[in-house]
Amino acid sequence: MTYNITLNACDKVVVRADKDKIASVITNLLGNAIKYSPKGTDINVNCILQQDDILVTIEDTGIGIRSEDVEKLFDRYYRVQDSAVKTVSGFGIGLYLSAEIIKRHGGKIGVESIPGLGSKFYFTVPIS
Repeated sequence: MTYNITLNACDKVVVRADKDKIASVITNLLGNAIKYSPKGTDINVNCILQQDDILVTIEDTGIGIRSEDVEKLFDRYYRVQDSAVKTVSGFGIGLYLSAEIIKRHGGKIGVESIPGLGSKFYFTVPIS
């Protein structure tokens, strides 16, 4: 069984950014959505053109994240301590690196999540 990944792209626009670094952020967030979601579920990737930036969201219907963990998710080496994710591999560095890349591009990164219902990770990148 696979995942149902839907991409809702935005209009073409010029963004001054390191494409490899932004690609690594998207890869990390999409990879996490897959790691923490049951097979066969939906994952939505959206690009929204806003006034001064582009908003990218990656939304899953996975296990979700507790509010006390959301506050620390982008800290270096932070790993959620929960029995539901005990078997998921990782070093707790991907979200930290993603946050650093987005900050250095002048954007913002964050997450909204409800345990048991899923998560929506998002980031912005300023428009040139």
